[in-house]
Amino acid sequence: MKKYSLTLPEVPPKEIRGNSRAHWRTVRKINRQRREEAKLLILELMQGRGVKTIPERVMISYEFYHWKPIDLDNLIFGMKSTLDGIVDSGIVLDDAPHLAKIEAEFFKEEKKDNNSRTIITISEMVD
Repeated sequence: MKKYSLTLPEVPPKEIRGNSRAHWRTVRKINRQRREEAKLLILELMQGRGVKTIPERVMISYEFYHWKPIDLDNLIFGMKSTLDGIVDSGIVLDDAPHLAKIEAEFFKEEKKDNNSRTIITISEMVD
């Protein structure tokens, strides 16, 4: 079973999470940046491993690490643009519900300094 992991150095910023009241221009700018960043990081990972795509059905797992507890649904909402960037890269054919299963967990970190991160793992779904 193929499995690929990508680590982002933060959790989704509060401006793009589910309960945000940020201005639409700010939200759009951040989402555009995160989408492009995810696409480039995945393309780099794919190129380094010689991967073109993985099979149709995938499991996408998010692990969020942050010093302050954040609602999981808001974090998942904030990952939309990142997931779109992963799909744009071509490694995942589509994020439609019948092709992708998404799961997420949150882990509280002890220190506030530079411990925030998101680990995305993409793996083949075995029936």
